Amino acid sequence: MEASYDRIFSIGMFEHMKNYRDLLKKISGWMKQDGLLFVQHFCHKAFTFHFEDKSGDDWITRYFFSGGTMPSANLLLYFQDDVSIVSHWLVNGKHYAQTSVEWLKRMDQNVASIKPIMESTYGKYSAVKWTVYWRTFFISVAELFGYNNGEEWMVAHFLFKKK
Repeated sequence: MEASYDRIFSIGMFEHMKNYRDLLKKISGWMKQDGLLFVQHFCHKAFTFHFEDKSGDDWITRYFFSGGTMPSANLLLYFQDDVSIVSHWLVNGKHYAQTSVEWLKRMDQNVASIKPIMESTYGKYSAVKWTVYWRTFFISVAELFGYNNGEEWMVAHFLFKKK
């Protein structure tokens, strides 16, 4: 990209990425000198782990996070070569758990409206399978982020400025 920006927002994407040093360097190149970068991602409170598809049980990796990383709450703080942290805060995971429950409720209430979307996205013969995958995803997220009263998996927010 040739353009530069005052503000760049990334919502729910860094858990699908790797090579954070290179990624933040590339993003900083799109920032104006006084530009800001806001990053929101899901995280574990202490551990970073790669999403790896090793067995038939790894469906969430295979279908939702292929090639991604579950960052720890502070992982991006280690990649400040081209950006500097302005602020960093965490949001308790129980809020995202509740959001996932609401998405599931709305999906279940609107199955007829969702069916054509699933068919156009995943194909007519895979629409039911993907509807089940999404239902299972919402249930799993609700349980995971609600675990330990939302203090284990949570949502991290970062505000960076260009160096």
